[in-house]
Amino acid sequence: MVHFGIGAHRTGKSMVYGKCVFCGEIFARDAKMQVCDKCEVILTWKSSMAYLAAVNRLSALIDAGRLDSKLRNENYCKANFGMLAAQVITDAIGSSEI
Repeated sequence: MVHFGIGAHRTGKSMVYGKCVFCGEIFARDAKMQVCDKCEVILTWKSSMAYLAAVNRLSALIDAGRLDSKLRNENYCKANFGMLAAQVITDAIGSSEI
């Protein structure tokens, strides 16, 4: 299953531009995606080190004020990104509020 374009097949030799759903940056890829390289770890983490990298990425977005307000809703995150991403998003938000 291709989720947010991660692991999607190439669209051809041309580049496809997209806007990241987490940080809002415009990026170019050879496949249609909705997540940039820096934020991809938020959706794909499997190990504890990748989890920490995802929390750090989200913490940086929170500190910069660039995290979308709808991502603060845990049910929205579960429905749109899955349990792993929802877990890391809520943990990053919780640790930034302390």
